[in-house]
Amino acid sequence: MAHAIVIVVAFMVVAGPWFLRLARSLSFERAARIREQERADVAAHLHDSVLQTLALIQTRSSDGAAVATLARRQERALRRWLFERPDAHSGEGDTIGTALELAAGEVEELHGVPIEAVIVGDGRLDMRAEALVQATREAMTNAAKFARCERIDLYAEIEATRIVAFVRDRGVGFDADAVPSDRRGLRDSILGRMRRHGGRATVHSAPGEGTEIELLIELQPA
Repeated sequence: MAHAIVIVVAFMVVAGPWFLRLARSLSFERAARIREQERADVAAHLHDSVLQTLALIQTRSSDGAAVATLARRQERALRRWLFERPDAHSGEGDTIGTALELAAGEVEELHGVPIEAVIVGDGRLDMRAEALVQATREAMTNAAKFARCERIDLYAEIEATRIVAFVRDRGVGFDADAVPSDRRGLRDSILGRMRRHGGRATVHSAPGEGTEIELLIELQPA
C-alpha cells in the first residue's frame, strides 16, 4: 500500500505540471474559438443590417423622409441587437415564430416584395434559434433584391428539438458555385452563420429555375 501511494505521489509530481499546461491550453483554445465566432457573428450582422441599410439610403438619397425613417429603423435594430440579444440560458426574449414573422415583415416593407409566411409551432428564442432567424432574414433579403420575383414564400416548422425553414422564390435563380467571393451574404450570413451555430443551410437553385434555401438547426434542451 505504501509503495502504491509513493508511486501515485511521484506520478502527480511529474505529470501534474503537464496536466495543468494542457488544461490551460484547452481553455485558451476554447476562448479563442468563442472570440472568433463572436467576430464572425458581428461581421455577418453588420453585412445583413447596417451595410444593407446604408445601400438603401444611397438609392433613396433624394427622399429625406425615407432616409430618416431608414436611419431610425436601423438605430433601433442595432440597439436591440446589441443590448437585447437572447441568451440561451436566460429564458427571456421573443418567441421564434414572432422573430421570423417580424423578419419577414421588415424585408417586405424595405424591399417591396410580398412574403407569404407560414410558421408551424413556436418556441423560446435562444442563440441558436436567433442564428436561424438571421440566416432566414438574409435569404429573404437576397430573394427580394436579386430574384426578380413577384412573391417570396417562407415556411418554417418549429419543434421542441429543432427548427427547419424554407425560403423559396420563383425568380431567375443562380449558380451558387459562381457567386463572387466578395459577395458575403450567402457564404457568411447564411452558410457560415448556420455552420458556426451547429446547423446547416442547403441551397437549391439553377439559372431560370428559382431558388430554395433550406435551413435546419438543432435546439438545446430547455
